[in-house]
Amino acid sequence: MTRFTHFCTTFLVVLALPLSADYEAKAQLQRVTTVVPFPRGIQPLGEDFVVLSRGRVRGSGGVSAEIEDRAGTLFLVNPDVRQSVLEPEVSEEVRENGRVLAEPTSPPFRLWNRSSVPPSADRETDRPYCVLRYHEASKNLFICAFSGVDKPGSTNGRSFSKNLTDAILRFDLRSNEWHTVERHDIEAGGLYPHHNPKLMAPPHGWLNGPNNLLVQGDWLYAVGKDNSLLVRYDLRPLLTDSTAPALPSEWVLGGTLALTNGSSQTLEGHSALAWHKGFCYLGTRTNSVIVRFPMSDTGEIEQPLKGELIALFDPFDPNTNKTSDITDITFDPQGQLYVLNAQPSRVFRFVPDPITIFDARNKAQQPWFHLADALGNPKMKSENIHYRHPQQLFVTSGDGYGYQSGADGTLYVITW
Repeated sequence: MTRFTHFCTTFLVVLALPLSADYEAKAQLQRVTTVVPFPRGIQPLGEDFVVLSRGRVRGSGGVSAEIEDRAGTLFLVNPDVRQSVLEPEVSEEVRENGRVLAEPTSPPFRLWNRSSVPPSADRETDRPYCVLRYHEASKNLFICAFSGVDKPGSTNGRSFSKNLTDAILRFDLRSNEWHTVERHDIEAGGLYPHHNPKLMAPPHGWLNGPNNLLVQGDWLYAVGKDNSLLVRYDLRPLLTDSTAPALPSEWVLGGTLALTNGSSQTLEGHSALAWHKGFCYLGTRTNSVIVRFPMSDTGEIEQPLKGELIALFDPFDPNTNKTSDITDITFDPQGQLYVLNAQPSRVFRFVPDPITIFDARNKAQQPWFHLADALGNPKMKSENIHYRHPQQLFVTSGDGYGYQSGADGTLYVITW
């Protein structure tokens, strides 16, 4: 046998071998952009996506005077730019896929004081924590502002100390200006809430750790992970007034949901919201459950709420500090629910059925797509997802490529 014949035979045998699961996953995974430092929140707007920058990830050291990490900036990204992760070097098209739609302004942002020495001396800065939602009728984009500082002293060299100035902010595309939806008052000690809403006009500062949003009809629903609360805001004043003051708001759901079977479900660490065919779905980060309760397509609900348990994931373990960490959920048109577990980054997919509760505890169910495994990065962290027809799931990640002055961030898409 000649060398050439031996080479061809070997090559054909290699081709005939089955591909590894990780390789097949990589083949489905593509980069869209690395422009946005620590991307959080994905919102379609026309043919583009708006993507929010959280800023330099804590795992890379957090905020720094040496790095312009663009925290609070909204970028317009072309979702159809694609590059396979099988290509090790990020393409120029991906590295340049994005332009600024809006920069944070003061007011209403409390922008980071770059002269703070050390950076941990800054106790008021707004850093957009997560998510991005859009209300078409008022042309408003909504974000959560949640902040803190990294301080020395922990066993790994960092400790996180939360600020007391949590907020929900909005960007009005009619006037191209930022406004406040709610704000905690640091002078009042960051209490949750500061005021009795029956006695004091809004904003009330309901949410400790505002963590996710849902626009349904003319209502904005919002959750706080640290005080396990769901509230809503009436968006109708924005329909005719882009400068409308703080919106009327009300309590919806706390840490317990009555179930239709007569029992109740504890909810700890509200973190994810989605709507599908007459139900609002709510996921938690601490005890890691997903529940649903009736909600009309215009966002109306009936009190008292009665719901159903949909899914169980591994809850927070204080001994290991590990949790499934549900950070976002979304649906496709077929009614399949996609559930993002933050770290290591992985996505579960199933059709909700309260009769047969989805149970992923102790690896009873395997992820539909394991991004961390596919990229060989067990510390990969993702926070937000968005489904786009047909068969495209976009995932933000604070890990990956440091081309943006050390800020790190990639928007991926899974296609199938």
